[in-house]
Amino acid sequence: MAQAPKTEDRQDEQEEEAEGERHVTAMQKFVGFVMLVLGWLQLLLAVSSGSEATSVPFLIYFAGVVIFVNGTVMAWYKYPLMLAATVAGLALHYHIQSLGAATRWEKDVVVYGTIVVVAYFILTSKKPARRIQPPLPPSPPQPPARPPQE
Repeated sequence: MAQAPKTEDRQDEQEEEAEGERHVTAMQKFVGFVMLVLGWLQLLLAVSSGSEATSVPFLIYFAGVVIFVNGTVMAWYKYPLMLAATVAGLALHYHIQSLGAATRWEKDVVVYGTIVVVAYFILTSKKPARRIQPPLPPSPPQPPARPPQE
């Protein structure tokens, strides 16, 4: 006769699964952000120095966008954003491969577009910074109460 798992065991398993999911989303945020920044920095260097860029920084950048969006966005528009980033990255890859190198406007759109998007989210953020409240200093000891005199 098999015994049904206790409710405590099921709660522990659910907590472990939730913790695992939090670790996965944190890793997606981290890896996506790092890929996004690395691709962006390569394109910024190509824009500022006037050198050529292949499609690799674009692929790194847009793959980072897809991974980062998957880890951060929880709304209904998550998948359309991921689809748009995938289509844009693949379209740029195909276009750049056919030309041999990225043109100036393609690099400019990604570099300065990223700056505009980041500035928008920084400037429109209404969420106050989280402050850590220091503990209150201990109050001085109170003298013992005197009994009432009659």
